[in-house]
Amino acid sequence: MTPKRSDGGAARVALLLLLLLAAAVRIYWGTRTRVVWGDEPFYLWLGRSLLSGDGYQFFGISGVHFSPLFPLLADLLGRAAPGVPAAGSLALYVACGSLLLLPVYAIAWRLAGERAAIAAATAAAFLPALTSGIPRWGTMTEPLYLLLIAAAWWALLVGLQDGRGWPDLAAGAFLGLAYLTRTEALAPAAAGLSTLFLLRCWGGPGFRRAGLGLAAGVAAFALVIFPYLWLLHGETGSWQLAEEAGSTYVSAQGLARGDVAAFDRATWGLDPASGEVYLFSPTSESQGLAGAILSDPRTFLQLLRLNIADLGRTVSGIRLVPLPLLALVALGLFAPPWDAGRLRGELLLASSLTGALAFLPFFIQDRYLATALIPAAVWIGEGTAWLGHWLATSWAAIRPGRARPAPDAFARLSPGEGSLLLFVPTVILAVGLLLAQPSLHAVLGRTRSFRPSHLAAAALLARVSDPEAVVLSRFPAIAYHAGRAWAPTPAASWPEVADYARRKGAGYLAVDPWELDLRPELAALGDPATAPSGLTALGKVGSGDDRVLLYAIDR
Repeated sequence: MTPKRSDGGAARVALLLLLLLAAAVRIYWGTRTRVVWGDEPFYLWLGRSLLSGDGYQFFGISGVHFSPLFPLLADLLGRAAPGVPAAGSLALYVACGSLLLLPVYAIAWRLAGERAAIAAATAAAFLPALTSGIPRWGTMTEPLYLLLIAAAWWALLVGLQDGRGWPDLAAGAFLGLAYLTRTEALAPAAAGLSTLFLLRCWGGPGFRRAGLGLAAGVAAFALVIFPYLWLLHGETGSWQLAEEAGSTYVSAQGLARGDVAAFDRATWGLDPASGEVYLFSPTSESQGLAGAILSDPRTFLQLLRLNIADLGRTVSGIRLVPLPLLALVALGLFAPPWDAGRLRGELLLASSLTGALAFLPFFIQDRYLATALIPAAVWIGEGTAWLGHWLATSWAAIRPGRARPAPDAFARLSPGEGSLLLFVPTVILAVGLLLAQPSLHAVLGRTRSFRPSHLAAAALLARVSDPEAVVLSRFPAIAYHAGRAWAPTPAASWPEVADYARRKGAGYLAVDPWELDLRPELAALGDPATAPSGLTALGKVGSGDDRVLLYAIDR
């Protein structure tokens, strides 16, 4: 398939404008007050430890569940603005989120031409999930990861269409870097390289050339990831490609069933073998995915059924791809007739969905499905271009005094025949996505996993505690924003929690009401009057459900 001809300077100006607007939108959402929560503090602490020479850990906690590339880049960039919380995360969010437009544009250009590419870049620039959504997802790894996955699929497509050798190496390297960002890249890497191999065998250069390309891609992938695998082997004593898959499968079962308390016990309960919380224990590091599934296949099938049902609800909404955009996806895929080249290209692009579908055995969450936004943006672009084609050719046909356009007018339409109408849907798409972003931001803000009171509690702890103090809390955000070391509060009885606090050297305890709802055995901590001995109340911040109680732990 031959790529469509470029419209020239106007398209380049439009793309540059989109890049600037995409950066501006991300700067706006990134600089709003937010809580650094979820896994993001772990990545940031790990990056600081790695670059300081303190090893693959933070505060004595094993960091092997967290891939190294994002922590390293975030810490390097964050050093340029040491007074800004999570400055490195924000820099990667803005830079990688904006640069994502380029591979998305390039993929759409090769599949459907310049107009579709501009519309696809518009979708990538302004999709709410990629703008106001990411700062609320709790990792901030998505922009870097998506940029690398999209770059890999662009290289795969170039290799498919042009038959050159270097794209195989480039695709393998990009996929390797994506793996170093999030190990889940193993699934799309296997799918992308194997799909390219099969498509080359089918109507391509033949088995030998396809095999050489596959070998080159796999070799580049292996070369990039090997130092990390060596490091993991040194930390865990075993060779692992999907190190955290087994522990994620075990701990996420409660979430898949809607039982957050079960997830809390599975994740933060104490491991009997080590006395550490399960998430950071040697037991979780050695938990194999295959063993966990084969030990209880019935549970595995139940989880698949639950997650498949949840998949459709999650995808077709404002949190990922709003329903009207799914209509554009369908239009882009099925309005134009397919030839063999288009079929091969679309099959290769569709193979990128493996990254999202790989989470079906675990738990369906917005950020787990983020890789689906890459083909979605391309297909939205194709649908938008064809809607513009319909407007332009229809106007040319009904406008008085104009000749009826030829059937292939989409490819040959000139400015005098209403080509500006081709871009009307793209403008409407951009405006609609921009207007939808505040709604998504508000929806994702209605959660108990992070609250404004966590920032207030951090501010109080920063005032009353020593800089070397250790804060015990279920929510790492409190310790992160206070600039203090952190230890997790176990899901256990108070005597066990108190013993764990002593072993970690914790001097302060932060308690959230939702935590006590999940852990009724710690209900006495909800009132200083009933708090166990050995605790001194420091105060309460916030009110109602949005409050945090702070205690000093007596030594």
